[in-house]
Amino acid sequence: MPSWYTVAKWEFFRSGMKFSRRSVLAILFTLLLLAVVSYAVSLTGMNLDQKIYSVASSSPELNTIIASDDRFDVLPADSQDADIAIAEDRAYLSGTKKSIAAADALEKVFINYRETVLSSYNEINNSHPVWVTIHDLDRPESFQVLGSAMKKDDQLSDTENENADGTGEYKGISATGKRTSHTILPEDMEDLENANSKALFERQTIATPSNFTPPIPFTAILYSFLFIFPIYFVSQFYSSSIMEERTNRRCELLLVAPLRSRDIVIGKSMPYILVAMLLLSVISFYIERPSDMQELKTSLAMITVIFPVLLLFFSLSFIAAIFSRSFKELTFAMVFFSVIVSGYVFFPAMFANVHTVSSISPMTLIVNLIEEGEISFGTYIFSTLPFYLVALSLYGFGTAIFREEDLFSQKTIPEKAMDCLEIFLSTPMGSVFTLSIIFIPFVYMAQLMLIVMLFNLPLPYSIIAMIILSAFVEEIAKSIGVYTIMKRGLKPFSLKTAGMLALLAGGGFFFGEKLVSVITLAPIASSAFGSVMTMGAMLLIPLLLHVTTTTITSLGVYFTGHRYYIFFLLVATAIHTMYNTYLLRGLLFG
Repeated sequence: MPSWYTVAKWEFFRSGMKFSRRSVLAILFTLLLLAVVSYAVSLTGMNLDQKIYSVASSSPELNTIIASDDRFDVLPADSQDADIAIAEDRAYLSGTKKSIAAADALEKVFINYRETVLSSYNEINNSHPVWVTIHDLDRPESFQVLGSAMKKDDQLSDTENENADGTGEYKGISATGKRTSHTILPEDMEDLENANSKALFERQTIATPSNFTPPIPFTAILYSFLFIFPIYFVSQFYSSSIMEERTNRRCELLLVAPLRSRDIVIGKSMPYILVAMLLLSVISFYIERPSDMQELKTSLAMITVIFPVLLLFFSLSFIAAIFSRSFKELTFAMVFFSVIVSGYVFFPAMFANVHTVSSISPMTLIVNLIEEGEISFGTYIFSTLPFYLVALSLYGFGTAIFREEDLFSQKTIPEKAMDCLEIFLSTPMGSVFTLSIIFIPFVYMAQLMLIVMLFNLPLPYSIIAMIILSAFVEEIAKSIGVYTIMKRGLKPFSLKTAGMLALLAGGGFFFGEKLVSVITLAPIASSAFGSVMTMGAMLLIPLLLHVTTTTITSLGVYFTGHRYYIFFLLVATAIHTMYNTYLLRGLLFG
């Protein structure tokens, strides 16, 4: 039996004992009472927006129509407090914002009433002579993922001659590039009701002109909350468990036991990961409700998409619990990391089916799985590979300082972060060359997050901000290892050492950057943001740039001391920014 399994079993039962039987019974009773109250409220027909608008009218016919909507309260004709007053064939607003909203709602009431009256004749062809068939078309863009632009162009060119079929009907192209099938118009009242109503996550395909509603990114928002909330909830217990053992010094028993640090970390993490995966699996199967093998594969694919997000959340919770000196710091760190990661997966999903930049977020893949039933492997790698690499790196650094010197000390967060780098650089395989490669996924995710933040800014301001911030992030990743070696005195302090470290750090970052470009960034290299991240296919000049800027920081720290590290970091960032600006001068000033 592996050592981590024993730790995991102990952690599972220890966590379960945090809640007494009385607490568990109280929680279950509260949930049961909430369910009963919710069901009782649903039977009463009460709504939160019941009678929020008031209408004054003297027409009995109009009063009957208006009163059919629970949002309206019909008042006598001489009432002075109504939002809308109806006299003969005119409606008068009170002039408030509420009255404007009431007028919009009242218009929809009459539209629905007219639809109801027309439908009561049970003559579909006469009562609804006009029908709107909805087709989803691709938005033309140069920002594509994994060569999909070429594939879509081929499909569009093949279908341009087929759209006009001689009958004057436009068949349309769906969001996946496939031709949509002919929509059959309703023939009876049951078909009409099915056409005018759709399920929560179902897209509208056919409607009458008055019932047509344009699509909104509601599904992406809801999916993000459905999947992120259980992860956030369980990660709170996970980080609190580690922090509690640190403050109570119970973790000392594990440290003195014949166990390796990685076995302890895996054992303490596994129960929470399994519980979170169970909750996410339930959500996935509830949304998809698989009835055949294809839908089952879709549910399993959704789980594989959300797993790297869970892994990143838990790795951040783990490193935050080790770095924090108190529960107050842990709370701040957890909120900060949760906001950052939630924004990373939430905001791009808002552009699902609108722009390919949404593929940065795994939540967009979940939306595509639900709507289309499949995603490409390349898209999966593009969206999730940064999550895997960053999470594994964080777990690796956290495991390295899972020792008494860091767990039970009051070192600051920068000092513990420096300990992580020092331990890595002190190993036989550790070097600034390797460290720069390891930091590539961090830089990659940071730059993708910048795309998310700057996407809505107008050009060229978004590109300028992207250039400056990207250069700053890259310079930190290249020089932090050199700074650690010089500050901690890991190697003899000389001019030759400073130059050699700069050469290795810059070369390692260049190698890792080009490797990531080949694997993931090639699909977006043609876009403006992708150009900032890849800077084309040149080899010698970018290598010289990375080595030169790192040398500036390294030699500056060597001659003036580590206290001036930030100053020389900004100087290197300025040179890097000028280089990037020169390369993109046609995009910025053309």
